Amino acid sequence: MKIVVDKGIKSFEEIATTINGFEEIEFLYLETKEITNDSLQESEAVFVRSITKVDKTLLENTQIKIVGSATAGMDHIDLEYLKKENIKWFCTPGANSWSVVNYVMSAVCYLNEEKLFDLNNKIGIVGYGNIGKKLKVVLDTFSIPCFVYDPFLDHDFLCNINEIKDCDLISLHIPLTYNNSYPTFKLVDKFFLDDITDKILINTSRGGVVDEDYLLESNQVNYISDVWINEPTPSREIIDYALLSTPHIAGHSHNGKINSTINLIKYLQKILKINDGLQSKNNLKIEKFYEVINLLESFSINAYYSEYQIDIESSEFKRNYLNADNDPKKTFEKCRYNHSFRKDIEI
Repeated sequence: MKIVVDKGIKSFEEIATTINGFEEIEFLYLETKEITNDSLQESEAVFVRSITKVDKTLLENTQIKIVGSATAGMDHIDLEYLKKENIKWFCTPGANSWSVVNYVMSAVCYLNEEKLFDLNNKIGIVGYGNIGKKLKVVLDTFSIPCFVYDPFLDHDFLCNINEIKDCDLISLHIPLTYNNSYPTFKLVDKFFLDDITDKILINTSRGGVVDEDYLLESNQVNYISDVWINEPTPSREIIDYALLSTPHIAGHSHNGKINSTINLIKYLQKILKINDGLQSKNNLKIEKFYEVINLLESFSINAYYSEYQIDIESSEFKRNYLNADNDPKKTFEKCRYNHSFRKDIEI
C-alpha cells in the first residue's frame, strides 16, 4: 500500500516508524504544493492538511480509497464526491480543542492587562462542541461569568442569542454551515454587530461566520480573529482593522498538531485492521509524544499569556502582511508556518 502524506503533518514520519503493522506501507512524504492529481496516481491513500482542497480535481482517475485530514474542520473536503466514489475519509475533531481554548485565554489575559476587559465581566460562548465545553470549564475554574448558546443542544444552562449579545466579550466556536436549521454563514451580520457595539468579538471558527465588510464599515466592535474570508489572501484592511490578527494558528500548538497526527495514525491502524493487541502496544508507544502543561490551582490565569503571548504574534503578522511589497499569499503561509511555539495548558 502506498500512502501520500503532507510533510507539514507534524512528526508523522517519526511516529509512524514506531508502529508495528505498517511494514508493508510505502509512505511518500510531499510538500503541500506537491500533492496533486499526478502525484497521487499510484497511491491508495492521502493524508492532508486544511490547505489542500480534496475534491474531484485532486482525486479523479486515481486509486485513492482513503483520505485523512489532520484538521478539525471539513470545509476543504468535498464529502459528496467522496461518498459518490466510495472513498473513506477521516478528520481529527477535538484534537486541537485545548489549543484554541489557550488562544482565547491568552487574548482574555491580554485584554485584561490592557484594561479592555475585566475578569468580572461576562463572556458569551457561541457553540458548545469540543472547544466550547473546554472553554466553559476554564472560565468556571477562574469564576469568570460565562453564558453559552447552542441551538442544536438542550441543556438547562444554555441561553438564547440575545443573552449572548449582552455579554462583554463573545467567542465563536462553530463550523461554517449554509443549509441546515441554523446556518452560520454570516451569523454575525449587520444586525448582530449593531447589537454588540463597543464589545469584544473573538473569532477562531471560520472567516465566513462574520460579515467582514459590515464590520469594517461600522467600525464599532473590538475584533480579534484568527480566521478570515479568502484565506490565504484576506484583505489587508481587515487584518489592519482587527485589534489582534493571527494567521489561522489558534489550533497550532505543539499538542494540537501532535494530537491530530496521532489520531490519523490510530485511524490508519483501524483501517488496516491491525489486531487489537498490537494496536494497544502501538498506542503505548505513541503516548510518549504527548506533552501538556497541567494548570494547578496555585497557578495564575496569566499562565495562559506567559505560555503564548498573542499580541506579539499579532504584531509580527501585521508587520509582515501589511507590507505592500509582500506577496500576500506567500506571507500569510510563511507566517502560519513559522508561528510561535507553544504547549497546551490543560485542566
